[in-house]
Amino acid sequence: MVRHSDYAELEAKCAALAADNDKAMEAMKQANEAVKLAHSKFSKLAAENAGLKYQEPTLPAMMACLEAFYADEDVPERAMMAAYNILRKSVGTPDTDAFLAEVRAQGVERYAAQLKSEAELADEAGWDGAAKFLISESGKVQAFAAQIRREAAK
Repeated sequence: MVRHSDYAELEAKCAALAADNDKAMEAMKQANEAVKLAHSKFSKLAAENAGLKYQEPTLPAMMACLEAFYADEDVPERAMMAAYNILRKSVGTPDTDAFLAEVRAQGVERYAAQLKSEAELADEAGWDGAAKFLISESGKVQAFAAQIRREAAK
């Protein structure tokens, strides 16, 4: 014979499983969005790198190269290097630059976190001056990470 309390217990377990399922689904949605974002970023990087492999200079860059070459044609090696440098600088890699700036900023943030951790240890040891200094430096390092990101966004 099935008792009423058995139903109540099973319903409670079912409700708990449903709640866990909702949390898992939300986590899966967030993970899916993160994967989509990563795919988008890496696709841009791949396209940019493919463009570097088979780059086609723009007309203004080519004209600047010719002008640089003819300005120094008496020394062909120097003229070629001047033209090459103009071409090399004419190729932009904004997605790669942004990716590398983010990597640098994250490295700087890790250093800031390490400073903060050391400050906590200094505080526990009673070294108030050292703790204050390390906290101050951690803040400056965090500001530097933010500056790296701002400069990359320009």
